[in-house]
Amino acid sequence: MDTGLRESAAPDAGTTPARPARRGKDATARAALVVVWSSGFISGTLGLRYAAPFTFACLRFALAGGALLTVALLRRLPLPRGRLLLHLLVTGTLVQGLQFSSIYAGMERGVPSGVAALVIALYPLLASLISVPVLGERITRGQLLGLALGLGGVVLAVLDRLQLDGSSLAGIAFLFLGLLGISVGTVWQKLHCRDMEPVTGNAVQLLAAAAATLLPALLAEGFDVTFAAGFWPVLLWAAFINSIVGVGLLYHLLQRHGTSQVSSLFYLVPMATAALAAALLHQRLGPLTLAGLTLATAGTLLANRIGTPRRTSTPAR
Repeated sequence: MDTGLRESAAPDAGTTPARPARRGKDATARAALVVVWSSGFISGTLGLRYAAPFTFACLRFALAGGALLTVALLRRLPLPRGRLLLHLLVTGTLVQGLQFSSIYAGMERGVPSGVAALVIALYPLLASLISVPVLGERITRGQLLGLALGLGGVVLAVLDRLQLDGSSLAGIAFLFLGLLGISVGTVWQKLHCRDMEPVTGNAVQLLAAAAATLLPALLAEGFDVTFAAGFWPVLLWAAFINSIVGVGLLYHLLQRHGTSQVSSLFYLVPMATAALAAALLHQRLGPLTLAGLTLATAGTLLANRIGTPRRTSTPAR
């Protein structure tokens, strides 16, 4: 994740060849975000074999945040202070803590990883709706159509896979809580934390998430974890790849594009998650789920083809 490089208003001729390379890097970042974010549902499913949901989340955030804080101290990077520090605490609690602990709690209650990914895939719609009044972004008709197609695909696939018993309903409730966390948190990030230093900023956010999940891990779960050999690779992947790389890619793209365009990439996550779950967890998908995933993917491609949404105004910072 970078802090956003400003281009001059009139670039010289020497900058022209760099534009295709920049577009290529941007496409790579988008693809990497989808793959890394999808793998988080798989690491969560595997991690829950060894630890309770809030306990696993707390360990994930503490390990990742501690590693980044160590790097920051060794490099003598300035730590955030004042309002920026408060905003980072808020975004870390929402984007990392609330989202992922809720996903884990939902999957523990029987919601399959693919269905969990589909519920979180509603994030583009909710984040885009929040961004219109808060960030002054404008969504075109084409993007609205793409978002609507994606939403329809999500609903179709969820209806095919979900068993509406008490446990599943509780799991879905947790997932919608996580959906609210990432939707509000990323808009808050774009509005208040654009200029954060990436290492120290992400460290603060992760440690805030660890602190937020520690209390329920202790009180509700007794910090239930089995430190078996198979647990460590899963925890390390969740901490370093999902927490650091994944969220870093998300914030990097948010700094360069509109919220609705970036968040619509999450419609691709269920398809990627389903492929990973089939290969690694041997989860099979029904024809209705596959149709929903295809529809959601088509909506993403349409929404991203329109381009970055324009602003109707510049919000005060």
